[in-house]
Amino acid sequence: MHKMNGRVTKAVVAGTIAVSGLVVGTGSAHADSAYACRSANTQGRYAAVYGTSVYLDSCYDVLDDRRTIEAQVPFQNWTSHALTYCAHALDVNNIYGPWAHDFGCTSSGELTGSVWAGHDAPYGSSWSDWTAPAGTYVISAGVWVDGHYYGDVQSPRTTIG
Repeated sequence: MHKMNGRVTKAVVAGTIAVSGLVVGTGSAHADSAYACRSANTQGRYAAVYGTSVYLDSCYDVLDDRRTIEAQVPFQNWTSHALTYCAHALDVNNIYGPWAHDFGCTSSGELTGSVWAGHDAPYGSSWSDWTAPAGTYVISAGVWVDGHYYGDVQSPRTTIG
């Protein structure tokens, strides 16, 4: 009977926490700055987006103000061409609706590395740093190869506000 009471007590405490509005264990609401990438949930693997030639990851960085988001696109590029990497934020409650924010694009000729989206002209810092309204978002990253866009690789969710 003691074990049963312990389970009931834990359930009551968990129910009380849920009703009071606290979310326990999800790690998505930010009390501090936060950084996360898709690859953390895929054993470090990037998503293949262009055969075996281009692989992408998608990351978000929530800055110390807990509202400003930046988008990072780690990549592996075996095409031997400089490519342009882009990112935008999607509201998970309206995933097929308009983008919550377009971070813009950044080009790189490196084989492996990462770029912060929105650093190429005409974007600049007004695009790359986004002060997000309250909501839950994913960063969707992609790449332009030979005039076609590939990707939509999504980061983990992040909740603002």
